[in-house]
Amino acid sequence: MSSLKRKSHKEDHVFSKRRQRILDLHPEQKIGEMEKHSVDAKFEVHPRRKYDTSPATLRRPMFIGDFSLDGKRQFFHDKRNLHFISLDWHTSKKVEYDLNMALDKMTRKDFEETSTEKLDRLLEWILQNTYKFHTKDSAEKPLHCLSTDFVCFRGLLTELLCTPYENREGWIVCATKFCSTIYLCAYDTPEKQSRRENETDLQRKMSAWGYKFEHYMTDGSNTEEGVNENEEYCCVVRSRLESHSLVYGAEVDGADPSKYKTPHSDLKAFVELKTSKELITDNDYRSLYRFKLKKWWSQSYLVGIPRVVCGFRDAEGIVHTLNTYEVEDMPFISKDYWKPAVMLNFLNKFLDFVKIHVQVDDPEAVYKFERQPNGGDILCTYLGHDPKWAFLPKWYCEKVFHS
Repeated sequence: MSSLKRKSHKEDHVFSKRRQRILDLHPEQKIGEMEKHSVDAKFEVHPRRKYDTSPATLRRPMFIGDFSLDGKRQFFHDKRNLHFISLDWHTSKKVEYDLNMALDKMTRKDFEETSTEKLDRLLEWILQNTYKFHTKDSAEKPLHCLSTDFVCFRGLLTELLCTPYENREGWIVCATKFCSTIYLCAYDTPEKQSRRENETDLQRKMSAWGYKFEHYMTDGSNTEEGVNENEEYCCVVRSRLESHSLVYGAEVDGADPSKYKTPHSDLKAFVELKTSKELITDNDYRSLYRFKLKKWWSQSYLVGIPRVVCGFRDAEGIVHTLNTYEVEDMPFISKDYWKPAVMLNFLNKFLDFVKIHVQVDDPEAVYKFERQPNGGDILCTYLGHDPKWAFLPKWYCEKVFHS
């Protein structure tokens, strides 16, 4: 038998032993029950007014680490892709940024390929930082759990926060419970996948404009060079929403060099960068306040970034104006369209729902939560051991508590 085959057999044996240990810890969950058990539960999103109470409290997000992805999306446990953002204005500034510059030299992100990453990059970071998950009681003992309720990426939480105000889009979130922590992973719906596969040239160009704007805003960049969309700098934060402890990763655009100091415990020095069409008509303003500020607030609030800089562009991709929005002001600007209390209360109740229904503690078992499009409810289905939806890799489960 080759060494490669021996290694594969050994890994399968270790993984089977770990699964058996989980079954021994939970004898009420027999293998047959785990395979056949099905949960069909429904979470009613509407009416929205039921969430319009005192807002659930999100504890100040605490920075606990970071990592970079290079142009080939290889993981590096460092800050190589941390950018510093040009901040030489007060409230508004006139510029002339041609977002079409060097578009032919860009390296585009392959979304079909990146969708296969699932939580892998965040899990790699956890493997290299397990010491950060020790509690006072476990400091001198082997680590047996992360002492965290949920692990995911910020994008998933952003989508959940916006759900009470989104009546067109559906979404899919899968959940797996492993050693008492629930891992959440977003999947594309068939509709979203179809839209991406059928993007027009203009839609692809507009997507590229966003990356080019970041290039213009980065100190010391040469805008005549192409952008590699695969490169990322990600922060990992820890927070708590009421009773739910959370650890999540977030790609961030960069920091204000005048405010950035390391080590730091939060992301107050960081900046989010956005582009949007020029504001000309009343409808343009309504769209900004109702849709874009809602998403910008969600993304920024979740990680504690205090400001968003937007480049307003014309139809040809030329940015003429920069404007800075303080995240704390966004709910007041958009008070006629959305409320943070509704969004935070919804997220809190949904995480309650997930905790209630995700009971099987098995790294191969998957639950699917699917929000129906056109304002529908959220359906929970237990999928058991379904390779199509499983997302926790063996290499992570085998190593995380044996490092």
